[in-house]
Amino acid sequence: MFVHMPKTGYVGVGTVTGPAVLAAQATVTVDGRQQRLLDCPLAGTYRYTNPDPDTTEYVVPVNWIATKPREDAVWQRGMFANQNTACPLRNKFTIDQLTREFDLDDDESTGGSTC
Repeated sequence: MFVHMPKTGYVGVGTVTGPAVLAAQATVTVDGRQQRLLDCPLAGTYRYTNPDPDTTEYVVPVNWIATKPREDAVWQRGMFANQNTACPLRNKFTIDQLTREFDLDDDESTGGSTC
């Protein structure tokens, strides 16, 4: 999957390694040990305590291949962007640019990417 920050550009590429889970139930590995995601110092306004499963926060585990800081985000005129949280990325120009910018080979860049 490719990660796009609205009005900024693409800042990461990774592989989803498991199913989506409620943010309130998610765990992450920090310094070699498992802990609850919500016990980590998070920035942002998350609605992870909402009891409605249709509007609460979900997360997926990701094995990050490459990331960039916001100020180095990848964006060029003509690249694909969408307001949805996740969507299929099929735009060849965008895939080609991201493959080059994130130094990926063809196998890493065409495996069901989302934005």
